[in-house]
Amino acid sequence: MSRVRSKGNKTTEERLVGLLKKEKITGWRRHYPLVGKPDFVWLRPRIAVFVDGCFWHGHDCGRNLSPKTNVDEWAKKIALTKERDDKIARQLGSKGWTVIRIWECDLRKYPSASVMKIKATMEHKMFQGP
Repeated sequence: MSRVRSKGNKTTEERLVGLLKKEKITGWRRHYPLVGKPDFVWLRPRIAVFVDGCFWHGHDCGRNLSPKTNVDEWAKKIALTKERDDKIARQLGSKGWTVIRIWECDLRKYPSASVMKIKATMEHKMFQGP
């Protein structure tokens, strides 16, 4: 577990960086000092994007990501992570931020849909105003 990086993960963050650049989506900041440490933020439309690993954040995507040892400890840890994710989303929402969560598996299987989710939110926020 100590070898798992919280920044610069190739299957999540780095993959999304490549997609954003490919689609010429600009204006994002990485690791902006905001509650919950979003992976990407757009300041003007107040959009925070979290790219979550399926195992670490308890996504039930059917990839059979169940731990083999210390099952109870992992279940407790993942449940706390899910609670923290919900709390952070509520905190950011109360401050006017729109939170987008992109799952690792969706980024791998449906990269275009992941980027379109961000694009659509940006367009909606720009049309709607701050």
